Parts: sequence; structure tokens; C-alpha cells
Amino acid sequence: MKIIVISDKSSKKLKYISDAVIIAALEKHISCEPMDISDLKIDSSRYSLPEYLKGISALLKEEGADAVICTTNGGVRLMSAIKAQEGSCPPVCCIVSDYSFAEEHFAFEADCYFVPHEDIRARLVRYGISSDKIYVTGIPVKKNFRERIGKAAARNYLVIPKNRRIYLLMPEGLAPDEIARLCRELSQCEKEDHAVYIPMQRSSPDRDALLKLIGGDAHIRLITYTKQLNLYIESADAILLRPDSLTSTEAAITGVPIVHLSLHASDKNESGDFFANHEMAVIGRNIRDTVLKARRFVEEKAIAARVIQMQYRNISSDAADRIIEIILGMKNRIVKV
Repeated sequence: MKIIVISDKSSKKLKYISDAVIIAALEKHISCEPMDISDLKIDSSRYSLPEYLKGISALLKEEGADAVICTTNGGVRLMSAIKAQEGSCPPVCCIVSDYSFAEEHFAFEADCYFVPHEDIRARLVRYGISSDKIYVTGIPVKKNFRERIGKAAARNYLVIPKNRRIYLLMPEGLAPDEIARLCRELSQCEKEDHAVYIPMQRSSPDRDALLKLIGGDAHIRLITYTKQLNLYIESADAILLRPDSLTSTEAAITGVPIVHLSLHASDKNESGDFFANHEMAVIGRNIRDTVLKARRFVEEKAIAARVIQMQYRNISSDAADRIIEIILGMKNRIVKV
């Protein structure tokens, strides 16, 4: 069997999801290769070019594709256009990688959909998509986030004292002064031994600006993005971040209480609401509120345990494997049409 995954390497999130699915397929000894939508230079003005669509169709046939997985709406649109023109194409499977629903995303129907939660499946059904085409799998994440070693072992590996309170602050979408204000507020409220770990690229301009703002604050630890990020998440007593479907999923799979930042109007999105509505996270409406809620997770273990319990109940950790298994199961039922 041969699977082609259409993604977009210009999007870090979509490339990540594509890589997670490809790795899951290869581990099952299934041929699976990426096809980058940006390399194909796909845009709506070109869908009407018969020779262009014919060329992509010929490429898929040459590759011997038995199924196509799309992590982008553009990929589904492309395959729909090929099917309409050429009359045939491999079965098209769409990964829905957000805890939200927008009708325009489903204007072109795929052969099946992999969605993150039962709520999204129900919304697709109400939209008119057959329930037989929808599979609740979760959002694919890389294997290291699924292979937990426990907080104590993670801290031991990272040389973090077992009794220190650890907060992990994801800086995406935050200005350096906002990060500094959050850290200062936390230091003023926190009386126990604690540290705030902040993953930042070494060459980032924001990193240099933040270093100037925080001075020599021994509670703040800037770490570079490494393959150990999953261990830092597992070591944390609470993670603070803007609502993000992928990073929030990684944290939930790891089993860490989440405080979603809502410091700006743009932070209010469906992913944040979804996590809050299912009791998998709380929302910090301002810096003071964020710090108080993060500390509450550390001080009131029952509240943290409840959030983690709801994460386990609502978030699937094996989405990539399940997607590949479902496609294998569909091989004899879905044929090229």
C-alpha cells in the first residue's frame, strides 16, 4: 500500500502533523510519502487549468498512490478538482486539526474525515456529511509526547529538583514585556521555591529583548527548542500558553494542567473555549488572573487531578496510529472511483 500525505511545509503545525502520520505509517512498514502543497504552487486560479490537474493526477498514478491524506483545505480542494476533471482519483482522507468548525473548510467533500473529538463529528453530521465517513481519532502528535516517563523521572533527567514548583510558559504570540510581567507577577505571588521555564530560539530577537527585561532573575530559565520539550512539559506543574490546538493537545496528552492566556481579543478562539468547556483547561483573562489560576493548580491537587482526568477522557494520544489503521481497514472497502 502507498499513501501520499499532502501538507504545507510553510506551516509548522501542518508539517508537524504530516510528519507524525508519515512516521506512524513507516513504523507499520507502509509506504508513505509527503507531497508539499507549496511546492506544487497550488492556488485557486490554477484549479481551472486542465493540463495542471491532469499533471497532478498523472503524478499520483505514477507514485501508485492507494490513498491521499490531506492536512490542508487546499489539498482537499485540489483532489476534488482532479476527481471532477479526470473522473477518478485515490480515496481522499482529510485530517481536521482544529477544535473548531468552519463551513468553508468542508465545501469540498472528502471520502473520509479524521476529527479530534466527538463534538466535531456531530457538527460535521449536522452540516450534512455522512457519519460513515467520519472517524474520531484525535490530532496526531509525535511519539515522544505519548511515551511518558513520569514527572519524577523527567525532572531527574533534566536535573530539576523534585520539590520545586515548575511553570512552563510558551511564548508564542506574547511580547517580551508581557512575558516579563507574567514572570514578575508570579515571583511576587509565589512564596515557594519555583522556576519558570520559557522555550525560545537562541537567535530570537524576542529572547534578547526578554533578557534585558528580566535582568538576573534566577527564577526564569530560558531554554532552547530541543527534542526534550516533551520532558519539560511533563516536568511542569502547570503550562501557560495562548490557545493552540496542537500545543494544547501535546500538553493534554502529557497530562499537565493548562492555563490558556486570553490577554488579547485575538486569544479568544474556539480551541480555548473547547478546552475550557470540557474542563481540560482554565482561561486566564489577564496577567493577575493567569498567575492565580496557575498557582491554584500547584496548591490544590484535587483541581489539577480533575483537569488531567478530563484531558484523558477527551484527548486521544494515538491519533496517528489510528489514522493509519483506519486507512488500512478501508483498503478493501474504498476503491479508486
